Amino acid sequence: MNRRIDILRSLELEAYRMAYYLLEAEEPACEAAKRALLAFYCEGELGKATQAERRALLKRFVMREAVSGFGQATARAN
Repeated sequence: MNRRIDILRSLELEAYRMAYYLLEAEEPACEAAKRALLAFYCEGELGKATQAERRALLKRFVMREAVSGFGQATARAN
């Protein structure tokens, strides 16, 4: 468990940067990064993945959460 937490901590800033790049707003980027890291934590092979594999997986989760959050925010605005 500690290994997973260390991995998440090492990727936290990168997750936020990816989300901010996509959303261009601090609060939604923070929420998207948080949801992506939670999904990333549940990934079963997290400890066995290489750094490149972790980054690719994180990128996929961040994009999914950013798009999901953007869609929800747009729906609330209308």
